[in-house]
Amino acid sequence: MRLVTVALATAFTLAACSSPSPVKYPAGNTKNLPFETPPQGPFQPNANLFVCNMSVSNRPNSAADGQVIEYNPIIVAFGTVLAAAPANDVCLSSGFGPRNGRMHKGIDLFARPAGTVYSGAPGTILEVTQQTGFGNQVLIDHGGGVYTRYAHLESFAPALAAGQRVGFGEPLGRMGKSGNATGIHLHYEVLRGDYNTPKKSWGLTAHNPLDFPAYAGLDTGS
Repeated sequence: MRLVTVALATAFTLAACSSPSPVKYPAGNTKNLPFETPPQGPFQPNANLFVCNMSVSNRPNSAADGQVIEYNPIIVAFGTVLAAAPANDVCLSSGFGPRNGRMHKGIDLFARPAGTVYSGAPGTILEVTQQTGFGNQVLIDHGGGVYTRYAHLESFAPALAAGQRVGFGEPLGRMGKSGNATGIHLHYEVLRGDYNTPKKSWGLTAHNPLDFPAYAGLDTGS
C-alpha cells in the first residue's frame, strides 16, 4: 500500500510540474500599490497562472495550454487590494467550487520544490493554529471585513503569532501537506464577514480569488 501511495504522489508531482512556467512582472511592478512593499523582495507576483498538468474537476476558464483566462495577479476584493496567488511560480491544482461532492472554498496552489507562502496584503494575524482539516493554518484580518486564510503549511515562519502586524509579501511559512491533504500545496481563501461571532473564521463567507477585478493602479511594464 505504501508503494502505491508513493507512486501516486510522485506521478502527481511530475504531472503538475510539467505545466508551462509562469511569467514574472518586470522588477518594481508593485511600486504603485496603495501600501509599502519591499523593494525587490522575495515575493514577486506572477503575471499569469496555469492550471497544473493534471485533472482538475473545478478547473477555471482556461486556454488549451492551461493558462487561466483573464487572470489578475493583484485584485481588489471588497475594497481591499490583495495578491490572487500569494506564492511564487505556482500552478493551480484545484479551483474554487464543487469538488468530489463538496464545496472547495479556496484555490489550491502547487510548486516544486515547495515554496514559501507570503501574506497577500497588509493586515493583522488573527490565527496561527493547527486544525484537523487545514493543518497548520494562518488567518489574516485586512480590515473592512476582509480576511485571507493560508492552509496545509508545512511550518510557520519564525516568531509568527496572533496579534502581529504583517505587510504585503511577508513570509508566513512553507507550503506543505499538514492536516487533511494528499499532497504538498497551499490552500488559499479570501473570506468576508464578521469574525467576532462564536464561529470565528468558520462563520465567514468564502469567495473565489479568481473572480475579483484587477487593481487598476498596477504597473504591468507594458
